[in-house]
Amino acid sequence: MENEKSPTSSTTTTKSPVYSFVAPSRSVKRPRPVKSCLECRKRKLRCDRGSPCSQCQKAQRSCRYAAEGEVVSLSDDGSDAETPERTVKRNRSAVSVLPNSQEGAPGQKSADAGYAAVLEEHAARLERLEHQMLSRTSSIAESSSAPAQRPTASSLTIRGLTVKGGLRSRFFGQMSTRVLVNLFDEAKDFMFSRNKSADIREMFLNIQKIHKALQDEHRKSIAPITVFVDSMTPIQKRMADVLPSKAVCDTLLNIYLSGSETIYRVLHITSFMRQYNQYWEGKPQPDTFLPQLLSILCVGYRYLGAGKGQYPDREGIHIPTASSLVRTWLDSLRGKQLVEFSTLQTEILQLMAQRMINPQNQESWTHLGLIVRMAMTMGFHRDPSEFGQKISPFWAEQRRKLWYTILELDVHMSMQCNLPCCIREGDFTCQPPRNLDDADIHPNIDQLPPAKPIDQDTDSRVQVFAASTLSMRFRVVDVINRTDSLQDYQQVLELGRELERVFEDVRYIVPPTHSNDMQEVRRRWMTRVVLDMHCRRPLLALYRPFALSDSDVPQQIMTGYLRSSMVLLSYLDELDPSSPDYHHIWHMHQLVLKQEILQAAFSICYYMKQSIHGPGSPAPSTLDSIIKSESAEESCTIASESSVLLSLPRLKNIVQKVLDTMNKRIREIGTDLRDVVSLTVVFNTSLGGTPEQKREAIKLGLQAILDAGMQAIHANQENIASMPVRIPLNHTFHDRLFTLYRRLYHRLCQYS
Repeated sequence: MENEKSPTSSTTTTKSPVYSFVAPSRSVKRPRPVKSCLECRKRKLRCDRGSPCSQCQKAQRSCRYAAEGEVVSLSDDGSDAETPERTVKRNRSAVSVLPNSQEGAPGQKSADAGYAAVLEEHAARLERLEHQMLSRTSSIAESSSAPAQRPTASSLTIRGLTVKGGLRSRFFGQMSTRVLVNLFDEAKDFMFSRNKSADIREMFLNIQKIHKALQDEHRKSIAPITVFVDSMTPIQKRMADVLPSKAVCDTLLNIYLSGSETIYRVLHITSFMRQYNQYWEGKPQPDTFLPQLLSILCVGYRYLGAGKGQYPDREGIHIPTASSLVRTWLDSLRGKQLVEFSTLQTEILQLMAQRMINPQNQESWTHLGLIVRMAMTMGFHRDPSEFGQKISPFWAEQRRKLWYTILELDVHMSMQCNLPCCIREGDFTCQPPRNLDDADIHPNIDQLPPAKPIDQDTDSRVQVFAASTLSMRFRVVDVINRTDSLQDYQQVLELGRELERVFEDVRYIVPPTHSNDMQEVRRRWMTRVVLDMHCRRPLLALYRPFALSDSDVPQQIMTGYLRSSMVLLSYLDELDPSSPDYHHIWHMHQLVLKQEILQAAFSICYYMKQSIHGPGSPAPSTLDSIIKSESAEESCTIASESSVLLSLPRLKNIVQKVLDTMNKRIREIGTDLRDVVSLTVVFNTSLGGTPEQKREAIKLGLQAILDAGMQAIHANQENIASMPVRIPLNHTFHDRLFTLYRRLYHRLCQYS
């Protein structure tokens, strides 16, 4: 019996003598009479059926024919294609099954019908028996390879919901700090305890004042300039007025092309650069050009450095104003303008620009849903080849690039919000774009050139490679949105192994190189990081509900999650901090991966807490089988001791480095002071030690936040003490207070 094969495949490969005689279709056919001599059949020669035949006469061989009823060929069609040797080899037991197969056996002719019926009955019975045995063996094998328990993860550690007034609610996914804090009971009790000491309470109060001041500052900084937004001047004139100088535009455009137009392909670079140069030459351009250019400059300026684009600046562009003007232009479109290719391009670029100043991922996810449906109404989800000659090869390729950009944004935003994708894997037939440079194709091209090898650098290589992993990333989003219905870890482990193999492909395609050309080193590093992080993110999202749960999980999940968290936090280790453009790259790293960095830091704290507070005996240094379940403490200890990269001292250093970076960027839009405080308390309570030692470590961390906050708002200790305290009021208290004031007002009116 073959190992764990289906009954259908077993019928053709089993060693049973009955199956080697009976055809796989279960019906037994009587062999056709053989008319050629045995020697001609053996040598596959044409026999004239003489006695002796002409072939045997020429070769001077003895010519013999098979007697009636003699089994000489087991082929269904009775052709002369098989030799007796092959027949015997395939049917090793045919002789033992056929008792009357001797030459010239009497009564053979009359027994054929009964013999065939008996064989058919035995074949059917054996097939049923084998089917039952295979089903039982398969179920036993599956149960033995799966973990003993069903995957479980507490809902408090993977999702949350805030409800205010019973009507206003907001959903939070597994990447939210509100959810991550639920993993640390000691830190949570410390932050929300009413029995803090006076010095700790004062520090929390001052941090709350700084948080209020920073929020007010951010709210003002993202407001557009009213003189441009509310003006009655034509929208095209207003957009031209907010453009910076050509030199600034050149710089910001190059930053956008190198930083964003890699995996998110929106433009045909050659065509856009031609329009861009003609614009500065004074030649008129389509109405969509300025909205697209403004959005591109917003993204490029935000990538340039910290704080760029938040405030009016003559050397750059004010992102809130530019983004608002583009939105106004898009909202003014009507009719056929809404199904223009350039309109869809502008919608995507405006979404990317708005994300630079709006840290609310759920709003971006909602806006993307409108873009998805807009693209589908334009037929982007179907491959252009389905529409014959209606779409030229050039525009067909541009449609593919834009559609896969939408898919990338959908997968990424859905994972960040822990919400389902707007598009499912079977909802589209559009094929991925080819690995070509934009200069290789033009609007008048008759046929697309062949795709270049994936290891050859082109304008589309990053998107083409990412497109090859979209299927597994769609499955990841599906799994993390139905973790409650998983029966075992099998699907999670298989998806994890597929993603791990992608990292090997990335290292093969873009290997690390040592060169004196720092620009080339940076370009290759950025390509490798973009490719890696777009599969590292889904791997972390896939493992996170189980790796940070209290249940026992396979070691592959624990170690893979910790290793991927460390890799994501170690991207910059390959670069030289003394290089001229290191600060620019560091800023882009923090801007693009802000949420992932915060989650990775919390995850490392969880591993440290489990390892330090776990069993006292050292864990083995070698990893167990990927499907073996250990206790949570043992798994975390094994993961942290599996390599130098995951050693506890390195884990502590890298979380401290994250905290220092967050304090430096405390004034940045999207930096929530509550996240910094939460990570500080979690980190210092996860290091172990006595309660007094933890308290002193937390005080030092909070003081560092206070110092950075006062520097950000240009205040000192005296100014902070004089600032008013913001007391949050719930709806019930507010309603009672309003009722009390209303009654007091009516009484005063009566007395007057």
